[in-house]
Amino acid sequence: MKHGTPPSQAEIMDNLKVICQCKSIKKAAFKKLIAEGADTPEKLRKATGAGTGQCGGKRCGPRLRDMLDPGYNK
Repeated sequence: MKHGTPPSQAEIMDNLKVICQCKSIKKAAFKKLIAEGADTPEKLRKATGAGTGQCGGKRCGPRLRDMLDPGYNK
């Protein structure tokens, strides 16, 4: 989002959509890290703490792998 430009519907949804339930980490945080070069689930986990909650990554792990898939509809 550029300064002064209203957020798109997709940006709003990304800021609301929780990927890691245990740590309440939003999709937008992961998308930003991926855009900055994080290209493995391990890098995303290290940067955010995702996968270290109560479920041990059972819920967010598959979602993170999906987001890293080149065919993923971002």
